[in-house]
Amino acid sequence: MASAESFQLDDCSFSFSMQGNYDHPRIFRNINLKVTHPELGHVGSLYAVKILRHLCENAFLEVMDDHSDELQQFSLALFDKFGRVKPWLYQPGNRRGTGAWGKELDNSTIVYVLNAFVNDKLRGKGLGSKMIESLLASKYVETGTDTLMCWPEPATKMEQNEYEELKRKQVNFFRKNGFRRVGRTGFFGYSTDPVHPSHAIPLEEDVTEIGGDNETNGFKIKGLSKEEIANQYPLHFAITNTKGQDVVDTIKSYHETNPASIHETDAYGYTPIHIALCVANPDAVRVLLELGVKEDMKNTNNVEGTTPFESLTATMESSRTFSETVLGEWKGYENKELECEFLMKRAMGESTMSDTLEEYIAKRKFGCTCGICAGGWLSKRMRFRLYCGAEEAREMMDDALAMGLFKNHVPCSDPDMLVDCVSDYLPPHLYSSIYETFYIGWQSIFTVIADFLDRTGQPLSTDTIVARSASETSAKFFFEKGGQVVYAFDALTDGALQQSPLGDGFFEQVWQDQDVWIKLPRCENDLEFNLVRQMLGLTRNVRWGPYHGMMCIGSYREKDDESDSEESDEDGKSMNGENIDEDDSEGRKTDESVDLSLPPIEREEFKRLMDGWVPSFVRPVPTNFGLDRLD
Repeated sequence: MASAESFQLDDCSFSFSMQGNYDHPRIFRNINLKVTHPELGHVGSLYAVKILRHLCENAFLEVMDDHSDELQQFSLALFDKFGRVKPWLYQPGNRRGTGAWGKELDNSTIVYVLNAFVNDKLRGKGLGSKMIESLLASKYVETGTDTLMCWPEPATKMEQNEYEELKRKQVNFFRKNGFRRVGRTGFFGYSTDPVHPSHAIPLEEDVTEIGGDNETNGFKIKGLSKEEIANQYPLHFAITNTKGQDVVDTIKSYHETNPASIHETDAYGYTPIHIALCVANPDAVRVLLELGVKEDMKNTNNVEGTTPFESLTATMESSRTFSETVLGEWKGYENKELECEFLMKRAMGESTMSDTLEEYIAKRKFGCTCGICAGGWLSKRMRFRLYCGAEEAREMMDDALAMGLFKNHVPCSDPDMLVDCVSDYLPPHLYSSIYETFYIGWQSIFTVIADFLDRTGQPLSTDTIVARSASETSAKFFFEKGGQVVYAFDALTDGALQQSPLGDGFFEQVWQDQDVWIKLPRCENDLEFNLVRQMLGLTRNVRWGPYHGMMCIGSYREKDDESDSEESDEDGKSMNGENIDEDDSEGRKTDESVDLSLPPIEREEFKRLMDGWVPSFVRPVPTNFGLDRLD
């Protein structure tokens, strides 16, 4: 019988398996690696998740939250809702850490290591490192494009000193195996790109974590009661809990008594201007700027490692993320937040897009950064996407009419026969009403939308499109039979999303070299499809299209995936691997080799449609699309 002392790695065998996660089988691929010894049996295991972010569209954070608390924290720490790395990771600043990680993560597939186990008696014999090595060498990790990520963090409760010691060992283990800290977060990454900058960082030169246990940038985190804060840091307390003239008078009083008081830090390293921005107290911000806190505006010596302005930005984005993901609706930034942002931008010499606070709030309320979004939410590039979709829908509906699918007084009750990419967004209760006149009215809605988007600079709305359609006899018939403009909005926004960089990127492939697209200004709202849908009345608690088959371009969703296969790879080669416990590997299984883009029946029809669709799509637009109205 073999013993731990006589254990040899070469005696081990490994087995891999990949399974689709139960809730999101196309997005999450569970990789299970199990190590067995001929005499000792199961000696080690590793569980990782391959995350196909490009399939999340603009619901990355929600999807990650569905998986687990750890992946939720991972996504919130490093990525925005589109799955793109947050700017602080590649822009100059304290939180950037070594600067080794950056925008390359936007295009990298993440393989997240959730759990690794080694038999207690076999620790220190290289089994854990061999598991990492075998994972990297497996077919489930693609060299050059994939990035392994992990969060060395003890999962069980224990005494603080034990916790810190175990965490230190876990961090050292991953660093020894080539992982380096991502920014100054608690997360580590290993790039499979052999020339990635992280590989040039010696283990001992990797940075420490900000805000983590026992590595808090020099600050010991200790929860203080409200009374303790009021007694020990009365100015900070006043800024947090008072506003208006009261907080102005308090700050001035402290400053008159002791000018240094407005620069003093609390237990976490925060100065008064930092606190004022964290709680978005514009009255406090204004008076502190008047009194002079220029040097404090650069201070990152606090538990979060952020400047005061970075803390304000983080607060604004955190509130927005909560509203969008939990409440399902975001009503814009609060006016007090925008006032603080306006004051700070002026103090830092940055552009404010306008000279007055009122105008700034109107422009920035819904996230605009270009200053010319219609209504503050519909950017020029988003507008152009929707315009192109409306024009193409109109042309494809012309083709459908020319096919003679309609007969007198007989409805075309099967939307699949109308190969126009938008009729699948008509709800089923209208199918019996799809007469030729109804269909022409449906088409006229897209004609009016395209004309409105091209010839005006105003935001879209149902009332505007209904009013502009009033003179159309067929449109009246469409409305009388229960048709609604919002169905067209649904088709256009969803179709544009599927062809955007959050989908298959087809739109950019077509337009990226066209002057009309290149000249359009960029804005943070360019990919805010959920915001646009919200503004157009497409509330998230309602079931929207596509309702029927797969004929609509981009309508294929994860819920339609019915594959139920499993990949496994076993051989007796001396390596290591793990299979997680059965409870952790539940879920529908997917075959990595299956083409998940469209079901087979629709794939040929899709190709046929695209052959006729692309040429008309790249025709020059009928006008200059408002390029003379960018200002």
